[in-house]
Amino acid sequence: MRPWFLIALLAYPLMFSAASAEGIGAFAGLWRTARHGALVEITDCGNTTPCGALAWASAPVFEGNTQDIRNRNLALRERPLLGVPILWGFAPDGTGWQNGGVYNPEDGKTFRAKLQLLSKYELRVTGCFGPLCRSQIWTRLTTP
Repeated sequence: MRPWFLIALLAYPLMFSAASAEGIGAFAGLWRTARHGALVEITDCGNTTPCGALAWASAPVFEGNTQDIRNRNLALRERPLLGVPILWGFAPDGTGWQNGGVYNPEDGKTFRAKLQLLSKYELRVTGCFGPLCRSQIWTRLTTP
């Protein structure tokens, strides 16, 4: 086996974890969604990947409901909307995060998701159902 190949093979996990740890810092913070202006707080899940939870939404957004009444899991329909997980399960892909999930409390559906930081203040959130994808640009509420 060539020495450079062995070095690259051993260094790869270190580069992977360093990139993902550095990457989550750029995504962390409060983000305003495009459609309703709700706020999602993105933090570290505890494993250097991004997680997002609903931090605020105006009453008209969810027709005055304060509970997750549209969740497909009947056992979760009584939980408060604030704090509901919106983003989770991502893996770094070099330009952002992929293969995660995004939950839409409006209809109770979960979609495959990708996150891409466009600037310090803009985040592209893409949700996919099968081959069909839709993106939104979220804006950072506070400076990084």
